[in-house]
Amino acid sequence: MKLKSGEDVVDRYQSHLHASVLDVLPEALEKINSKGRTFIVEEVRFDRIIGESTCVVTGPDDVIVFAQRPKRFGLTRFVKNRQPEPSSSVVVILKTADEQPGTFILVTAFIGELAEPEPWDRKATQNSRKFWSEHALIWGSEPVIPGTETETCPW
Repeated sequence: MKLKSGEDVVDRYQSHLHASVLDVLPEALEKINSKGRTFIVEEVRFDRIIGESTCVVTGPDDVIVFAQRPKRFGLTRFVKNRQPEPSSSVVVILKTADEQPGTFILVTAFIGELAEPEPWDRKATQNSRKFWSEHALIWGSEPVIPGTETETCPW
């Protein structure tokens, strides 16, 4: 796979690559220009529905829970009474490969829109709490660690 700017892209061991994105990933990468960046976070929009997003806007009637996902350091906000929604965007996160100049490593890719880091994440921003108080992942779309589910917001 290659970026629009010509750099090779390789998947990394234990990437957070979502299976639903595999069909559109090469096309998405072909739309990304590195512009000399060493770390790329890019939302690529298509002119068609390419899949379903498991991160949705929530409202007052939604059933919200929090649980810890494997290899995460905090709890994630989930919604139990919703289904994935059609999306025409894919988010791609890449970093340069130190040992292979001119090559990017795929950190993650998923169908949906760009999300803020979760509030507990070391890369959290001033907007993280607001974003995650208005959005949630669909319950069952990601594995969780048994016994970590709670209805109490941890942040």
